[in-house]
Amino acid sequence: MTHLTHRTQAAAAALLTAILCVAFLAMPASAQDVFTVTGVPVDERAGTTTEAQAAAFRSGQIAAAQALLERLTLPEDRINAGVTSIPADVAQEMVAGLQVADERRSANRYIANMTVNFDARSVRSYLRGQNIPFVESQAARTLVIPVVERDGSAGLWGGSWYEAWLSGAHANALTPFIGLGSRMTGEGDDAVPVGRNVISASVAQSGDEFALRELASLYGVTRVAVITAREGEGIIRASGTVYDFSGPDAVASEFESAASQSGYNELARRVVQTAQEGWKREVVVRGGEASEITVSVLYDSIGQWRSLQRAITGASLISNARLDAVTTTGAVMTITHRGERAQLVRELAQRGARLEEERGLGWVARTRN
Repeated sequence: MTHLTHRTQAAAAALLTAILCVAFLAMPASAQDVFTVTGVPVDERAGTTTEAQAAAFRSGQIAAAQALLERLTLPEDRINAGVTSIPADVAQEMVAGLQVADERRSANRYIANMTVNFDARSVRSYLRGQNIPFVESQAARTLVIPVVERDGSAGLWGGSWYEAWLSGAHANALTPFIGLGSRMTGEGDDAVPVGRNVISASVAQSGDEFALRELASLYGVTRVAVITAREGEGIIRASGTVYDFSGPDAVASEFESAASQSGYNELARRVVQTAQEGWKREVVVRGGEASEITVSVLYDSIGQWRSLQRAITGASLISNARLDAVTTTGAVMTITHRGERAQLVRELAQRGARLEEERGLGWVARTRN
């Protein structure tokens, strides 16, 4: 009986190890969402509707390519490379597909909003050919709690600032943001936003850790940003605090304020753009040779292993991750990365993995929670 039990345990362990290996090899090299540009407005006139539509598709693809270029690269690197825009013919060759919404037509006019999907390999090839450093790895998602202060009182759960984050327009950014209320519970008329009974404007602004942690858990994130918008003299200003719950202790940090005279949607765009520029400056690599590091990846469950897989295979600084050995509780990997070791530590931390050097073990990677 004992012999059979040992054989069964050994078989189960071998099966689990095989599953872990297959799961690792099946993970994508990096997220593809950053190569999709949404919400591109087009409005073109021509002799016929068909001609106007064709012109709109061309202009939309070019505008989307420009937005993608600015998303993945830094201004100084574009200037140094002498590339401030992508040529129209190159932009169109990079397009892998497009979708349109809110179409309006007349005899000689075409209006719509476009979503353009770019071929990741073509984009990478072009940027490398132009010697422009770029970042394609997304930071951890951030849940936005949008508070509005007006006439001495603070509000949440409605209004233009709340709606500005519900569009999903910032999910493809290098620093993806999702809005409070983007998840619902219940159906039909009984549907209510997730967290409706957890958070209020005053609770959010007080930085109540218990409520913010619960909200983060409900939305499946580790970062929550309480962003307060204030109107005055024709300008809307936003400021706030980002709370990181990826570790045992909450870490709060102020983010750079933003302002807009063009409404709440533009203000949201500027908040995301500021965060995105900061992220690129943290992880971008200019030149230098690749380095190798042997890492012991430690985990307690398949769920933790998969979380570490996503962190490692999705990191833009990592060009290769070779699996040397794997068991049910740990793995040994040889990682090839660009940039400084400190940059790699920061990027993996953003992606939910803690990389640190430990006495007797060398470099070790664990989940941060």
